[in-house]
Amino acid sequence: MTITVTRSPDQEGWIASRDGAAIGELHPWLAPDRKLRLFFGDTEPTAYEALIAKINGPCLTTVNEADRLAIDALVALGFTSVRREVQLEIPVTRTGFELPAGYRLISAADTGVRELMALDDALRSDVPGAEGWESDEASFREQTYDSPYFDPATYLVAVAPDGSYAGLVRVWNGPRPLPRLGLIGVLRDHRRRGLARALVSAVLNVLADRGAVLVTAEADETNTASLTLLASFGATQVGAELELARS
Repeated sequence: MTITVTRSPDQEGWIASRDGAAIGELHPWLAPDRKLRLFFGDTEPTAYEALIAKINGPCLTTVNEADRLAIDALVALGFTSVRREVQLEIPVTRTGFELPAGYRLISAADTGVRELMALDDALRSDVPGAEGWESDEASFREQTYDSPYFDPATYLVAVAPDGSYAGLVRVWNGPRPLPRLGLIGVLRDHRRRGLARALVSAVLNVLADRGAVLVTAEADETNTASLTLLASFGATQVGAELELARS
């Protein structure tokens, strides 16, 4: 039976259909690292070829490691595995924490957009898979302050004694069932002082006061520092995702 592909209602993606029933969807996104990332909705393995045919040139996508049918379909279309990211769940409990002397925490709501954007870009340079990330102010504002999932109480920035930004932690409270630890990072000059642990402790305390039980996170399997930090809070692996690339 023939598979047809049409534009999604927002005109930014594609819908694959067979006999009038949707069997797949694709939403491409040119990320600030200038890589084209493909996000698939519920997609049957037979629909990948028709959807991918709409995309020219190099691209990346992420697939649940357990979804062998999707992985095999994409590999057959020229994709190869380039990175593995483990999925974690962290129990939410109140913890005591102390900031390094002279440091303080502020909400991202109280930051300047350009200063926060520069910090975010600098931290991403050390995140496997996000190298070369350079945001623009309009898109950064849309994805942070203007996002419906922006939570000022769990998006915290560490301020160094000299007033510069030293690190951040952020938790998104949607659209997934559980809150998600989206990023935890400290600039190189401020590491090995317990600052990252203090940041995670601070947001877990907020979530504990709200009655949350678990928070999710992802980390590249080679990111030993992050995995060790999260393990100290009781993180356990619950799955993994593969990043697949087509050149």
